[in-house]
Amino acid sequence: MKKTKIILSITLALVMTLALCACSFELGGDETWEYKANNKEGSVQLFNDFFEKTFANTNQVVTVKSGDETLYVENIDGTSDYVSYAASSNDTWSFIKEGEYIYAMNGEDTNFYMVGETNYNYGYFVYKSTISIAEKVPDGEGVTFNCESKGSSKDGKGSATFSLEIKNGDAGSIKITASSKDDLVETITFTSMSEGNTSTVTMTIVYGSASVTVPDISGWIKEEY
Repeated sequence: MKKTKIILSITLALVMTLALCACSFELGGDETWEYKANNKEGSVQLFNDFFEKTFANTNQVVTVKSGDETLYVENIDGTSDYVSYAASSNDTWSFIKEGEYIYAMNGEDTNFYMVGETNYNYGYFVYKSTISIAEKVPDGEGVTFNCESKGSSKDGKGSATFSLEIKNGDAGSIKITASSKDDLVETITFTSMSEGNTSTVTMTIVYGSASVTVPDISGWIKEEY
């Protein structure tokens, strides 16, 4: 079974007091703002605020690429999610049927599914699990956070940018940048560096065109986990 995963292991986090700075300016109906944080607590808060409406939107198509190569395309349609992986034949679905939470995967030799909300969450909002890295970093010594969110609006229409960099000394780092329009994120860049190797993944989100066809799993193997 093949799954595309992007894993970055960063150990330890620097315990600091909350340093969240906010600046907002309003000029003749135009508004600009800037928020900064230099620790885990503030960075997680800024991340959650910036992506709040994006993660609340349940109709989106997310294309995830490494360079020009497509890694996977994710369709989120209501409570259903379909991920098509370019590098393998293992597509996944998460959906709710008759009150039952289901995660299903097809393969070259066998098709299987698992029941339960925990299993369902493996395949629902897959890209979110990749970029929600700040909250997974344990507190400790040696890790630094540098986070910024800023934007502007006019007549109710606005755009904003977000950046978060987490470093573990010379051991490695990650950086997430994103841009949004009217509070919905449209592009994300996720860069990780470890042992001199750099990996960059880009995500593009389009809203309102997602559609998921739930498979007939009546003949599939039920796995127990």
